[in-house]
Amino acid sequence: MIKISADIPNILSGVLEEAFCELVRSPWGIERGDKNSPTVLFGFFDSEEEARSEWEKLGESVSDLPKNFRMERLEDADWQNAYKEFLKPWNWRDLHWVPVWMKGEYRVPKGDKVLYFDAGLAFGTGDHPTTRLCAQAMREYADEPGKDLSERSVIDVGCGSGILALTAKLFGFGEVYGFDRDEEAVRVSVENAGLNSIGGVVFEHAGIERALGNGKSADLLLANIQSDVLCIYSENLARAVKKGGRLVLSGILASEAEDVKSRFLEGCGRPLIFEELKTMGDWARVVFSAE
Repeated sequence: MIKISADIPNILSGVLEEAFCELVRSPWGIERGDKNSPTVLFGFFDSEEEARSEWEKLGESVSDLPKNFRMERLEDADWQNAYKEFLKPWNWRDLHWVPVWMKGEYRVPKGDKVLYFDAGLAFGTGDHPTTRLCAQAMREYADEPGKDLSERSVIDVGCGSGILALTAKLFGFGEVYGFDRDEEAVRVSVENAGLNSIGGVVFEHAGIERALGNGKSADLLLANIQSDVLCIYSENLARAVKKGGRLVLSGILASEAEDVKSRFLEGCGRPLIFEELKTMGDWARVVFSAE
């Protein structure tokens, strides 16, 4: 296994993450630095030739990518440890997302909810702001008074490693369905369900048109995918929200959020009520309710 890496300016992180979102399965990751350490772009590949080639391809879409990089060969054990270094626990209120190898050392307060995960090669480590924005929106929806969550359904569009769909079950939602166009994502999602002994979540290898066909709908639909795809499939996504339900869109650069908002208000084929636009760093979520 070959690891390729380079220090990058923080301002480049958002541009790179947008480029990663266009890949079905991204070999790239970013370790965000603090005042004492740099932000690092890294990737794992099978050979030096592949690593150099993929760096050049990335440079074609991100013109400011550094020309100089580091390359090192990792043994299997070293690669596994390097991969684990970049996945950290995250919590918000009473929700905790914890890498499974930290299960014995991470303390979960009594009564809190925890999801253990291993992202494998799937997109969806829980580290990205858009995933966290979706989780927060789901929690806020769940906290609204007068809801029997066991009778409310959730669809997770582009489920990645299944983090959002499985979190929905932790919150107590009834029917939960997640799908992704990447077979590896579905495999990892099913594995993560097993790691947490969570049943009742259906994961499927499918694209948006097939997954949301035949009138499938939910009370809460989470779509954490890039802006252009959200806009292309705005009618499919809006149609899949039950009357009175909630549509949460993320995977959106903050600079593109107003365009996404306009597309769904004006061109999705059904009336929606704009609820909020919230940002986290360079990223955003846009939330609507369906009439």
